[in-house]
Amino acid sequence: MTTVLPSSPASTTAWEPFRALLRTQREDCARQHELALAEGLASHPDPVAVTRAGVLSARLEAIDAALARIEDGTYGTCASCGEAIPQERLEFRPHAVGCVGCAQPSR
Repeated sequence: MTTVLPSSPASTTAWEPFRALLRTQREDCARQHELALAEGLASHPDPVAVTRAGVLSARLEAIDAALARIEDGTYGTCASCGEAIPQERLEFRPHAVGCVGCAQPSR
C-alpha cells in the first residue's frame, strides 16, 4: 500500500509519515552524536570525531526545525520562494527547507 502525501501545506496529520521518519532519524542522529562527542572528548581527542559531532549537531538542528515546521503548518513549502517542495525531495531529504530550484539555482 502506498501512502499519498500532499505536495503543498496541509494539516499536521497529513505529514504524520514524515514526522515519524524525522523522529526516527533524530533518535539515531542523537545516539551517533553522543558517541562522537564521547570519542572526541576522550583523553586523546580525535579530530575526526569532533568534526563528526559538529556535523551531527547541525543535522539535529535541521531535523528539529523540520519537526517545528510540521507543527506550524509550513512543512513542505520552500523557505525561499514559498512553492511546494516535491514529495520525492522530502522522501530523500525529509528535513529539506527548499525546493530544488532554490536549492540548486541555474547558473
